[in-house]
Amino acid sequence: MGEHRGGSGARGISKGPILVVVLIVLIVAGFFGWKALSNRIDDQGQQAAGTCVEGNKTLDVTADPSIAPQIEELAKRYTQTSPVVRDHCITVVVHGAPSASVSTALEAGPAASWDDAALGPRPSLWIPTSSFELAPLAGKAVINGDPRSLASSPIVLATGPETAAALAGAASSWKSLPSDLTVALPVGSTETSMAAQAIAADVADAGAGPVTTDQVKSAQVNAALSARALQFQSLPTPPTSTAEALGALSAGTPDSVKAVPATEQSIAQSANAAMTTYSPAGATPVADYPAVIVSGSGIDETASRAAAQFADFMREPNQSQLFVGAGFRVEGQDLPDLGAVSPAKISSTLKPASAETAAALGDIVANPVSPRSATILMDTSASMGTDDGGTTRLANVAAAVNTQLGRSPDASDIGLREFSTGTDGKPSERILVPGGSLSEPNRRATITDFLNGLRAGGKTSKYPALASSYKAAVDGFDAGRVNSVLLITSSTPDESTTTRAELLSAIAAAGNPSHPVQVDVIVVGAGDDVSTLQDVSDRTGGTLVRVDSTSDPALAATVTKMLS
Repeated sequence: MGEHRGGSGARGISKGPILVVVLIVLIVAGFFGWKALSNRIDDQGQQAAGTCVEGNKTLDVTADPSIAPQIEELAKRYTQTSPVVRDHCITVVVHGAPSASVSTALEAGPAASWDDAALGPRPSLWIPTSSFELAPLAGKAVINGDPRSLASSPIVLATGPETAAALAGAASSWKSLPSDLTVALPVGSTETSMAAQAIAADVADAGAGPVTTDQVKSAQVNAALSARALQFQSLPTPPTSTAEALGALSAGTPDSVKAVPATEQSIAQSANAAMTTYSPAGATPVADYPAVIVSGSGIDETASRAAAQFADFMREPNQSQLFVGAGFRVEGQDLPDLGAVSPAKISSTLKPASAETAAALGDIVANPVSPRSATILMDTSASMGTDDGGTTRLANVAAAVNTQLGRSPDASDIGLREFSTGTDGKPSERILVPGGSLSEPNRRATITDFLNGLRAGGKTSKYPALASSYKAAVDGFDAGRVNSVLLITSSTPDESTTTRAELLSAIAAAGNPSHPVQVDVIVVGAGDDVSTLQDVSDRTGGTLVRVDSTSDPALAATVTKMLS
């Protein structure tokens, strides 16, 4: 029989399993402890990154006043998110400044030329009204990257309901607006610049553009824009800004504008029962409010990154809704509620013209060419054959006159005469092209051919030629426009037998108060007495201008002034 262990003996417990359990517990505890420590280290790293170890930094933003309130509100929202860029805590500060002024200042170049008092600090982010204002900055190295739109608003016409209905009924385009519709074109206005490009594109059949400088030089574009500008400038008190023009239209101010080019959004903000909108047929200029990251002196990588991040923040759907609520359009979102103003239908968007083209259009608006009746009297004496910048004085003058002829409206009446002395030494004056309307087929080409064919030789006989041309202009007076004789001559004294007294007497005898003809004079060269010509000009209400060189751009500007 087997033997059993005594009842008083204790059963022994193996230590192996216990050690295994303890080891597993320790391993698990160690793993979770390590994980917690790792997370704590990560949290501390993130906290350290968010403590702005590089300090605080202000992001200066400049926005056009038309959108500045919305940019300011979004700046507050963004700053409240406690943004950190490259270990800097970012605070956004928004300044309002007219887009044209900022564009001019940035174009000037160095930051030292920036006027803080007028424009606020030089910005790292700029939001102008439109990409149209970026043209002068091309090639200036002041824009970082490609600007993208934050919001937009098309340029349309603010006008009265009855006028808008009539325009819609006629399907009026930018070039076919009624001639009796006074359109506001205040000089220097962004809206004026954009409307001028729309008119030019329509007149030149340029479609969506951009309008070219050659198209702007055409007589058709010059005539169309000049007519609009002259009509506006003839008002008793032309508004000096788009906002002022909208105010006058809204108030129904008599003898004021009847249509104002402005953004759809601004019209909706100021509209009342007396104002609505009309969108002319043709390509529509659009204020696209691009976010422009500015580069250059004083703007570092942190500022550029902060500007880009803030721009992205403003494009977020829940942020950009603020623009829609204020009447702007935002890509991907529904059209804004414009109240009594119906959103414009855009068939095509006009592309911005180059800075050179925009400047040429601005010059026409500021200095419109009015139809006139003018006799151009050219000195072809030997003194006009003098070399002046590689070509003769006469050739330079002919080129300047030809350029202005291209700008002159078809309604102008232009004639061409020339003078010197004949082979017999006697005064010789020829009527090359009798006065007539530039609307006549080939008239411009005929005048140009004669101008280009002029040759210098002989002595100057300006006194008898001027007396004859002045009498003919008075006798053929054309009512309803400026009548003038434009004498272009060298400073060489008259070499005919006609005296000063005889010239002044002839001018007085031919004059007729009911047929006013002004004598304008351009004298080439300096040093000789021109008091007699000055007297003739003064007595007839004209102007005398001296130019030292015909190769100077001042000549072309003077010819333009004399024939506008």
